[in-house]
Amino acid sequence: MRKNFKVLGTVFALALAVTAGCAATGGNTQSSVTPKTQAETAVEPGKETAAGGQSGSGTQTESGNQAGSGTRTESGTHTESASPTEKPVKDMAGRDIQVPDVVNSVYSTSPVGTNFMYTFDDRIVAGLNVDLSDEEKRFTTEYYQNLPNLGGWYGKGNEGNIEEIIKADPDLVLASGVDQSSIDTADQLQEKLGIPVVLIDTDFDSMAESYRFVGRITGDVERGEKLAAYTEETIQRARKITASIPEGKRVTVYYAEEALGLNTDPSGSPHSRLIDLCGGINVADCEISPGYGRTEVSMEQVIAWDPQFIIACVDNGSADSGSYSAIMNNSQWAVIRAVKDGHVYETPTVPQNWFDRPPSVNTIIGIKWVQNLLYPEYTDYSIKEETKAFYSLFYHYDLSDGEVDSLLARSLRAQ
Repeated sequence: MRKNFKVLGTVFALALAVTAGCAATGGNTQSSVTPKTQAETAVEPGKETAAGGQSGSGTQTESGNQAGSGTRTESGTHTESASPTEKPVKDMAGRDIQVPDVVNSVYSTSPVGTNFMYTFDDRIVAGLNVDLSDEEKRFTTEYYQNLPNLGGWYGKGNEGNIEEIIKADPDLVLASGVDQSSIDTADQLQEKLGIPVVLIDTDFDSMAESYRFVGRITGDVERGEKLAAYTEETIQRARKITASIPEGKRVTVYYAEEALGLNTDPSGSPHSRLIDLCGGINVADCEISPGYGRTEVSMEQVIAWDPQFIIACVDNGSADSGSYSAIMNNSQWAVIRAVKDGHVYETPTVPQNWFDRPPSVNTIIGIKWVQNLLYPEYTDYSIKEETKAFYSLFYHYDLSDGEVDSLLARSLRAQ
């Protein structure tokens, strides 16, 4: 398992190094490494080694004990090379980079990338970007919980700790984004760290290919394909179900954000995309706020929209930051159809919010939750069983029935 993580780390670090080299030579995305085509570099699944089934419900793997009654599942095994050789790859931004043949440790520059890497293989993660909350620790591995906080480059004004990152000695640095700004930032960071930086695309529709890419550069193609296949199948299935729902059967939805529920994201926003994908009609008739979203609206507007369903966001992994209680206990909301009919639901949040914030791997199980919530008559699966399967495969944790009930306490229709 440890070998898997190290493989991934090396890849990311090397990618960063290439970017820095580009910046030093005038901003080009070409590094000093001899470039190859994508087919010649990262796309060689026949040369990779991978293992990786899940552990049984009563067993524990090498990464350590879990908090709670669930058990750690195994994500895979890598084969290490005896010599510290390198190989050329083309990252997802098209940059040609030299990465180690063996990647055992990866540092990600943002929580989105760190969460992505954790789901691929928790013990390949070199460090965290933020301290984990008690809620986040409930369903993550002991190894992951004990990692140092190295900071990161994300959000407003956050920066990583250069000295501590270098001390952690990751083989690779992983950064998210494939636009020119992301390329420039990766080049600069690689120059500062002296470690290769690899760019991946964590956009919703590119997530499956990102798993395949990471699988190729770490040598664990099987693990990458397993996660990619699950991701693709979930999205495609949701689109198929949505296409089968007659217009007259579609329900209206309001996405309530911030503590009072009077911030939202309309249709077309990346923050509310699960409503669109799952066939809901987003009632918010307001402008899309770029970046962090959360367009402010009035109580009068929400009353006029009169949604059939309300999805109440929980921010920062804390129920105290969510709007569910405010909506259910404020008489102004009582006139809205969703409240009168008992269709107010809170987003599951641990270890990450299923609906949004961060817009990462966690939203894949969110797709199944939202569609089953809005259209149970069009879905043929148990969301509780789907939750168990997702946590086992992605979070390396086998949930008990009681833990599933706790996760979904305010998130399911009354039976």
